[in-house]
Amino acid sequence: MPAAKVTDNVSVLESIIDHHFGNEANVSVAINHPGSQKYDRLYTTKFERLEFLGDRVLGLSLAKLMYEKSPKEREGELAVRMSVLAGTDFLIDLAKKTKMIDCFSIPKDMFVTENKTSSSIADMVEAVIGSVFLDSGFEEACRVVSRLWRNDITKVIYKEKDSKTRLQEISQSHQAELPVYRLVKMTGEAHDPVFEIEVTACGFSETGVGRSKKNAEHDAAEKLLEKLKK
Repeated sequence: MPAAKVTDNVSVLESIIDHHFGNEANVSVAINHPGSQKYDRLYTTKFERLEFLGDRVLGLSLAKLMYEKSPKEREGELAVRMSVLAGTDFLIDLAKKTKMIDCFSIPKDMFVTENKTSSSIADMVEAVIGSVFLDSGFEEACRVVSRLWRNDITKVIYKEKDSKTRLQEISQSHQAELPVYRLVKMTGEAHDPVFEIEVTACGFSETGVGRSKKNAEHDAAEKLLEKLKK
């Protein structure tokens, strides 16, 4: 990708997240997915390390913000909220809603249809957060997270129990074994996998799919809950 194009994308990203990068080296890696061009292994490693760091910085930032903004919530409620706000689906939606995705260089084969989502988009959001941390430290990264997540951090909908938690509680109430999740298969490209997970509980089974194992497990649990209602 030409240097001018990278600089343009960084400038647009800076206006979206309200942060000016003193050094563009890291964020330039964050917004250019390794699968978008024939990057070498060294570049891929840099991207993966940024994603790893950003994931941890994001988690701590959200934990700090939720702790401060929801003083009456218990640990379990905070954990449920965290699982949503730091989840792949939320990060993908955030990238689209804020237009961050327009700054990303993503492999075209990630989009079979116009609305297809990819877990790699979520990885790039995390890498951006990691870049902010390296550029200006934790407090600035936390401020950026607070700006991007805004009121979502305290929305009531994000404290409701997820499908896996509800299925586990139902199993326990019937004195049955805890739900068992099994990977059935993984398809798709290495940078954009699709997981198929089977869950078994209370003598029944269902299969779910998702762009991450966690999402596939939630999908399977939701389907099994519907079956148990009937």
